[in-house]
Amino acid sequence: MKNLMSIFSLLILMACSSKETSPIKKLIAVDSLNIELGMPTLIKATNNQLFVNNSFTGTYFIDVIDLKGDSIQYSFATRGQGPHEFLQITSLDIYPDNDKWYIQLFDNLQRKVVIYSIDSLNYYQGKCIPMMEMKAPVDSRFLEIYKLSKGYIATGRTEKKFTFLDDSLSIQNMYGDYLTRKNNNDDFTILSKANYGRLSLDENRTHLLSVIFMSGIISQYTILENEISKEWDYIYSDFDYTLKGDMIIQQSPTGYLAANFWDKDILALYSGEKKQKSTNFAKEFHRFDANGKLIGKYAVDSKLFNFCVLPNTNFIYAISYESDPKILLFKLD
Repeated sequence: MKNLMSIFSLLILMACSSKETSPIKKLIAVDSLNIELGMPTLIKATNNQLFVNNSFTGTYFIDVIDLKGDSIQYSFATRGQGPHEFLQITSLDIYPDNDKWYIQLFDNLQRKVVIYSIDSLNYYQGKCIPMMEMKAPVDSRFLEIYKLSKGYIATGRTEKKFTFLDDSLSIQNMYGDYLTRKNNNDDFTILSKANYGRLSLDENRTHLLSVIFMSGIISQYTILENEISKEWDYIYSDFDYTLKGDMIIQQSPTGYLAANFWDKDILALYSGEKKQKSTNFAKEFHRFDANGKLIGKYAVDSKLFNFCVLPNTNFIYAISYESDPKILLFKLD
């Protein structure tokens, strides 16, 4: 019996070892866009267009890329402090409503949400005023705001991880505890900084993905009527930091930089690098099923920062930083 138990334990260890050490598949870019970019950090797709921030023009924030023509179709979102102008854009959201598509920009310095009709932008080649512009509460410190079927959801320097806003951006509810390091007593201002990351919602605005740059943890949530509940966490690497005064010194490796829904699966961009003085980049895509099970890892031969999935296709567009920033195209079956 003792020998049988030893053999059984050995088989379990071998199975676990095989799972953890299984080779990572290589994912080679099939193309790159032949366009001149600024220093983009945000990227979204709809139909045959890409929207990226930090335009090379210097005058505008957003470039609209025509994927069929492999060219910048037009630019919009003028830099400045005047009407319909922007100082900084920290979240970019694209969503459908009654068979129409809209793009929403959030300027965290001016605390305003600006929404454009994509049809109007295309027709007027970016030379149109937004259909809506709203101010967040003057004392708010949001970094991201995204549209829900009713109202909005936000993250930032807040007491709880998620803040629900009504249609006029008034605060309704706050939900969700921040990830903490072991045996710590940090207040929410420190925790919100350490938990800084990025959100992504599905097209129906009922499911949400959250990643934390300081940790290899990805979480999926369900959103129902201004309430949010966690479906699952996947922990790939730890979460740790030390404090030097008010400064957070990252100890854990940089984790997931972005995640997106892709058909029935989920794709996430993973770094795993130790924190450097400069920005960290990712060289792996991780693929999960709807229940949060890791079902594939893909190594890429480029320094990636963010990505999006073209709707209803298996094409991935990723921001790459090598000698010059560019957008690479990947195809994943």
